[in-house]
Amino acid sequence: MRRVTKKLLNLIVGLALIGLYCEFIIYYIVIAQCSWPTLTNTRNKEVLKAFILADTHLLGPFRGHWLDKLRREWQMHQAFQAVIKIHKPDVVFVLGDLFDEGEWTNDQQFNDYVDRFYSLFALPKDIKMYVAVGNHDIGFHNRIRRKALQRFTDRLKSPLVQHVVLKNTHIIIINSMAMEGDSCNMCAEARRQISLVSDKLMKCSKNVENCENHSYNYSQPILMQHFPLYRKSDAICTEPDAPPLPERNKLFRLKIDALSKEATEYLISNIQPRAVFGGHTHHGCLVKHSYKNNEFLEYSVPSFSWRNRPDPKFMLVSISHDEYSVNKCGLPKEATLISSAVIMSLLLFFYVFTIRKIGA
Repeated sequence: MRRVTKKLLNLIVGLALIGLYCEFIIYYIVIAQCSWPTLTNTRNKEVLKAFILADTHLLGPFRGHWLDKLRREWQMHQAFQAVIKIHKPDVVFVLGDLFDEGEWTNDQQFNDYVDRFYSLFALPKDIKMYVAVGNHDIGFHNRIRRKALQRFTDRLKSPLVQHVVLKNTHIIIINSMAMEGDSCNMCAEARRQISLVSDKLMKCSKNVENCENHSYNYSQPILMQHFPLYRKSDAICTEPDAPPLPERNKLFRLKIDALSKEATEYLISNIQPRAVFGGHTHHGCLVKHSYKNNEFLEYSVPSFSWRNRPDPKFMLVSISHDEYSVNKCGLPKEATLISSAVIMSLLLFFYVFTIRKIGA
């Protein structure tokens, strides 16, 4: 009886340690393998450390099993908190589709959604978070309800156009669905705000005395939004986490899968970005754009959720006044978690019921 009790105790302790490793420690081990990218010259420069993720797609009240919701949210929570604790970013950018069912929810359901988001992705007070709106948050252009847009703007502090200045780095965050190009109130207001930001940046670029409150100097801005800029498909994507074939060759539906060519040219001519970051596709892609005299790279940020891909990713971006560098980082694969738990459990049972028995 005493021997059985000891075996049972060893088994319980062993299973607890396996659970601790698979549900906590493994996130820190994997995420610690990524680091902030270095810049060429950081002397006398302020460096902004930005953690960028996209497409968390928190399940709502209508779709998905409760266990699937609980599991995926736990994984994202653990991964997010591990990134914050290990890498200590200055700022976090979430590039849309925070919610999977945001456009269908009533006000109470939406408020519960937002509270859950801030609980899962909680931050210390010294780290700021900025959010871009995605189509799953409020709907595609023709399905957006004014109330749905307003409540997302109010609760997530995400206006149509947001100009953020952090450590002399200019970041412009855009509502992609407001780039439809028609005369709707939302689109007209977004273009008006973009024009104001463009004028402000142009004046500041010509003379520091024109910079707002003289509190920052001009630097070529970074553009962030949910949709990719105009491209015909993902066929040009060669990243390891690009869409698989034949999905990669599927033609994009403009204004649904990517911005239109007209909207893209409008943004580029007014913002003149040095880099662009977006989400939406759930896959990785690096595209080199050339518009007139402006050449820049566009980064598609893969989904942060295991529901959307087996190898979720995020980006660590170091940004200074005149340069930036990007590291794409991976989270533990769900298959790795499962196989680790199974192998360690089998070894534990073998140890408790075989080796211990032989030793006795």
